[in-house]
Formats: sequence, structure tokens, C-alpha cells
Amino acid sequence: MWNKRTIETAVLISLTLVLMPAASHGIDFGVRGGVYTDIEEPFAGVELLMPVGASSWYFNPNAEFVAVSDGDLATVNFDFHYDIPVDAPLYVWAGGGPAVIFRDPPGRRSDDETDVGANLLVGVGWQDLPVVPYVQAKIIVSDETEVVAAVGVRF
Repeated sequence: MWNKRTIETAVLISLTLVLMPAASHGIDFGVRGGVYTDIEEPFAGVELLMPVGASSWYFNPNAEFVAVSDGDLATVNFDFHYDIPVDAPLYVWAGGGPAVIFRDPPGRRSDDETDVGANLLVGVGWQDLPVVPYVQAKIIVSDETEVVAAVGVRF
């Protein structure tokens, strides 16, 4: 009845519907895409960016779905980052946070794997534009460590 792909799709759609109205309350909504470099597969994702207090710290929860040809892969991430002060029209950040990784290997539907990991990330975004385009590199440290290269835009 409810397979893993259906549940993952429902979660991503629900996150999108919940997160989009948040953008009207000073919380940025974003979309991202890129590649999981170790498995050489593309991904798409959604995110929020919200300040933590009055400091340069931000909470950046996000979900990514990887379009693997042999099974399924999705992550839900609870990242925090610090905006590093720079003398340029850029945002520069570094951070990390916990990740939950959902894997569904091909031909083994009963062997779905859920793993936990830790994200380490750095990024650069452009200021003074109506939207914030950015690039980000992330390492997901887990049983099957991944390097992720991403581009995105926040509204």
C-alpha cells in the first residue's frame, strides 16, 4: 500500500507546502539541485533558512531526493551555519548538522536502510539581488559517506 517512494514523495510535497508560506514571515524558502559526487547522481531539494536569535547563526533544515537509477536515496537534514563576515557583496558560511539518510537498494525492497550521519558544509551566496543564488559543498559523513555539490536559490 504505502511504499517508501510514495512516503518520500509525500514528505517532499508536504515540506514544500509547509515551507513556502514561511517565506512571507522573514524566513527564506529555497530550492536546490546538484550532484552527489561519489555515486555521480543528480538531486533536487527544498529548504528553509531562518535566523537563530540576533546573531550570525542560521537554521537551515532541508530535504533532498537523489535520482539514482538503481534504488532510492533521500536525505532530511537539520543544518546550522554561521555567516562569516567578509568585505564583499557575498554571504560566506560554514556549518553542519545531523542528517537522516533513507536508502532503498534495488531488488531488495524489504531491505530498506535508514542511516544517520553528520553534515559538514561551506557555501557562498550573492547579496543585493531580489533572490539569493548560492553554491554549496557538503560532506555527509555516515556509513556511506557522500560529497555533495549544490547550487540553489533562496526567496
